[in-house]
Amino acid sequence: MKKILVLTILLVTLVTGCFALVACNTETSGDFVVGVIQLAPHVALQQANDAFCTKLEELLAADGKKVSFINENAQGEDSNSVSIINTFIGKRVDLIYSIATASSQTAVNMAAEYEIPVIFNAVTDPVDAGLVKSLTAPTGGNVTGVSDINPIAQQVELMQELMGGGTDFKVGVLYVSKETNSVVQKDAVKAACDAKGIAFTSFGIAEVADIGNGLNALKKDGADIVYLPTDNVLAESAAAVHAQNKLGSNLPIVCGEGGMAEACGVATLSVSYTKLGELAAQMAYDILTGNKKASEISVASQTEDFDYVVNEKVAEEIGFTIPQSVLDKA
Repeated sequence: MKKILVLTILLVTLVTGCFALVACNTETSGDFVVGVIQLAPHVALQQANDAFCTKLEELLAADGKKVSFINENAQGEDSNSVSIINTFIGKRVDLIYSIATASSQTAVNMAAEYEIPVIFNAVTDPVDAGLVKSLTAPTGGNVTGVSDINPIAQQVELMQELMGGGTDFKVGVLYVSKETNSVVQKDAVKAACDAKGIAFTSFGIAEVADIGNGLNALKKDGADIVYLPTDNVLAESAAAVHAQNKLGSNLPIVCGEGGMAEACGVATLSVSYTKLGELAAQMAYDILTGNKKASEISVASQTEDFDYVVNEKVAEEIGFTIPQSVLDKA
């Protein structure tokens, strides 16, 4: 009986070991290994992730080379980001691709000592976030990446069109006070409104539970339309924003990007996170193949071909009519 038990344990151990070996091989096989860390599970960040991996595989395949990815999601937790980056360092990955500001800050701080190049994405202001010293090469350190800065000036023009074309209305921004990206976008919207003579107000929230209070406060302060920045808390909670908005505020919302607008916005002019992921992939290709160092590559952003997005369903549910001129553009 003991022999049978021992044999069974040995077989289980061998099988488990084989599976573990296969898993390691699938993670680290190929000419290059790239560690991908995504801060949180929402549409925009996933698009930047998928597009990067697909495009980088294509670029390297054209040279007859292969890349494998260790792809991890931090689920919005800083402690998870630290553990993930430690794993990447332990596996000596050739490059780290970090998606969103907080995970990028962790990656840059931890990878510097090991001279692992870092490419970030979905960061609104990389200089303000402390990731690079400059947006143009040399960027400083072994770091470069892609900013997801929105076409805010054009989005304010869109809000103006949604409100009838004049300046006799008030823009309210609901933002997350602890997120740098969110504050930067709030300030940019204010500057764009000031330049046009459009009234402005804002309300900062700390967590998802504050969304309803924030919308009510903006309406009480006279906001006629709301702008929602592309920060991770609000992006993950876009459906909750719409649910709270329908409870009484019923304010038309212009979101910073299209994925959020699908859940709670009436319209937006959006960057494409697929295009941003492809820009990052080109950078990774140049770094991995030795064409350039990360510090020699300027930070990129999307400057044209923005997507018009309208959501007539959301508009109907809050009793708002989207002007025909906006519908025609979409």
